[in-house]
Amino acid sequence: MFITNGCVAKFLLLFCLTNPEERDPHRRHSIILMDTNTPGFEAVKMHGKMGIRASNTAELVLNNVEVPLTNLIGKEGNAFYQLMEFFNMTRLHVAAQGVGLAQGALEMAVSHVKKRKAFGKTLADLQGVQFKLAEMATRIEAARGLYWRAAYLLDKGKPDPALISMAKWNGGDTAVYVANEALQLHGGYGYISEYDIQRFYRDAKIVEIYEGSKEVEKAVIGRELLKKVF
Repeated sequence: MFITNGCVAKFLLLFCLTNPEERDPHRRHSIILMDTNTPGFEAVKMHGKMGIRASNTAELVLNNVEVPLTNLIGKEGNAFYQLMEFFNMTRLHVAAQGVGLAQGALEMAVSHVKKRKAFGKTLADLQGVQFKLAEMATRIEAARGLYWRAAYLLDKGKPDPALISMAKWNGGDTAVYVANEALQLHGGYGYISEYDIQRFYRDAKIVEIYEGSKEVEKAVIGRELLKKVF
């Protein structure tokens, strides 16, 4: 379910249960490559998404699909660890997406309040509005610094799962917060499709969900902290 590019992909990497009797639950799965032209495969496009509507999202159906043993990627029973290594990268991609979305929403808000007039002055002249912008900008810079630090360690071959999960969770939280405040500063105009801020608002929520929900990220952070000796 919810597979990105599921309807347009020519190949898929499938996380498959291949060793159901294995006592270690982390050793029961394998990654298998599949050509989407394989008989028994079907991709159904999902409609009605709140946001990221330009992204193809699909439900995949596999009915007695068979592929050769040579399609095994890596070692049999090693899929969980391959997937976790994959998440170390993609969760940082999503953290960056959250920061970029928040930055775009902030810039829209700044542009709007500098032009929108009320009570004989622009909204930007109001101290309350300035406080909102200050809070938004500060959260963005903090989120940016966090994911940069996590990405730096990953580039150096020293991935920190807790730091990566912090960056991803915080990136989503920042995107949702800033997009909400930016829409609020647009007033009624933010609620209509003529203004792009409503799209940012709709797109922000997914950052808290995919590549591991914020609850999953918190669980990872907690487990990693409990491994450490302070």
